[in-house]
Amino acid sequence: MDTTTISDIRNSKISINIAENREQFGKKFTEYIIDITNSNGHEYTIARRFSEFHSLYELLVHNYQIQFPFPPKKLNKLNVNIIEIRKKALQDFLKFLVIHPLASVRKSDDVIRFLDQNTASFNNKLIKEKLTFEQVNQKKKSVKLEVSIVEGKEFRLQKKSMWDIVSYCIFDVGHEPIDGQKSTKKTSIIAGPYPRWSYKTKVTIKSSEPQKTLYFKVFNQESTLSISPSGGSGSNNNNNNNNNNNNNNNNNNNNNNNNNSNSNNNINNGGSGILDDNNSGSVTINTKDCKVDLIGSCSVDIDKLQITNQSPTLHVLHLEPEGSGEILISLLLL
Repeated sequence: MDTTTISDIRNSKISINIAENREQFGKKFTEYIIDITNSNGHEYTIARRFSEFHSLYELLVHNYQIQFPFPPKKLNKLNVNIIEIRKKALQDFLKFLVIHPLASVRKSDDVIRFLDQNTASFNNKLIKEKLTFEQVNQKKKSVKLEVSIVEGKEFRLQKKSMWDIVSYCIFDVGHEPIDGQKSTKKTSIIAGPYPRWSYKTKVTIKSSEPQKTLYFKVFNQESTLSISPSGGSGSNNNNNNNNNNNNNNNNNNNNNNNNNSNSNNNINNGGSGILDDNNSGSVTINTKDCKVDLIGSCSVDIDKLQITNQSPTLHVLHLEPEGSGEILISLLLL
């Protein structure tokens, strides 16, 4: 086994101690010096620019839907204060990858290639021959895209606390998405104003389509929690009868309460289970009684985006009405 390579960064020590300003071909830039000690005890040093870190971040967001507050690009990138802030943020990013719970992220080819001392310059280009959406659209009858809906941010709904929001996102190509329609894609349902959907799928866009637009809608779902024992609706009727007679028979009422407690762990086949932290079980949701409210919607014209087959591109889409929140998506031409 080659002692100079890394197979899993979990057991490696990685740190950024120095940032150096350099000049090449008349252009000034900053390189961040990374000291690495792999699990075999081999020590080496590599240098990476901010753009190389950003390329790694874009790949990992698209492929694994990681969530990390990556530092924004700055115009005055050679400013001493900005360099120091970036150095700390990039160190945090590397630490985030080292302790990431998913081995698929820690062992990904992208991470290994980024930290490889034989990689002179890292980029997020997946293949050599670059093709744009416009080029493929002109040559083929249809275009395939890989769409990754990463997360939502700061969702707000009128007359409702943002922390009580339970949201999901649907989208479609060429027309408004309709929940339940075959062509409409749907993420999982996540609680909170910052849902991490981590949803990835592939879509086909016909070249003859007059509107090459992705339409998104984000909904809040409210449900009536109903406790349903394993016996189904018949058991519910028995529980109700017991409750009506609890003044006459305290023993039956106690038995019924025990049944109700046990039924919290059962999930109705017609509903969705929500994890109950207190009981480490699930509470049944009766989907027939669900109330769904639109948080906001947005769309993006694919023709106007610089989508290629070489590397994924990240896009922040703001929901309408204004102030409803935003979603982060990533697109890659297949």
